[in-house]
Amino acid sequence: MSNNINTLENLNIKRILERGSGKEIYRDESAILVLDEVSKAFMIACDDADFGMNVLEKNAAKDISLLFTSNKELGARVYEKYGFTGNMECFQMAYLKKGIPVSNESLSFREATLEDFPFISAGYDLISDEELKEVISRRGIVVGRTDEGIVGFIGEHLEGSIGLLYVLPQHRRKGYAAELEKEMIRRHLSKGFIPFGQVEKTNEASMCLQESIGMTKSDNTVFWMWK
Repeated sequence: MSNNINTLENLNIKRILERGSGKEIYRDESAILVLDEVSKAFMIACDDADFGMNVLEKNAAKDISLLFTSNKELGARVYEKYGFTGNMECFQMAYLKKGIPVSNESLSFREATLEDFPFISAGYDLISDEELKEVISRRGIVVGRTDEGIVGFIGEHLEGSIGLLYVLPQHRRKGYAAELEKEMIRRHLSKGFIPFGQVEKTNEASMCLQESIGMTKSDNTVFWMWK
């Protein structure tokens, strides 16, 4: 059922509840609506789109600016009704193996600081500078380096998913992207969380990367929308 927070598609909801930032606004056997107090994202899971719309209309703010759902029909209707301006359809990827991914020790790692902001913002522009600074301040970005210097970085979005992956052009095709992601997976596992992230359904290169390091792909797509 799509309102089951233990499915791959709904790991976002599971994460924010487990870490304590998710505020349950509505929950019954048919649906769950949660507000993440860190990312300010509303997240809704339910099987019936009509019921989901009713839950949102009665329980959510009218000026929702960021929303996640695993119900495709509901996502399309919410996008239209609430005047969203951008959206993304993705597969959820999760590390469900029992073992911890092993590093090949080609990189060393450290947490990014705000001193790294100019470098990070130059390489990753898919979120606002304000949000990027908040991610860094929350110790959410890890920098990878060799003896020659920084090769790239990876991060954790405000709602808990792995992303913000970037490798400098001169260091690509050396396996560093996989090593960066494995490091973030290890960090999530050490905190007792299931590592997960989203990949746009048309991004075959990223999908191959995820599967090469042992990530499992969801059967169905999930949907983000924003203003």
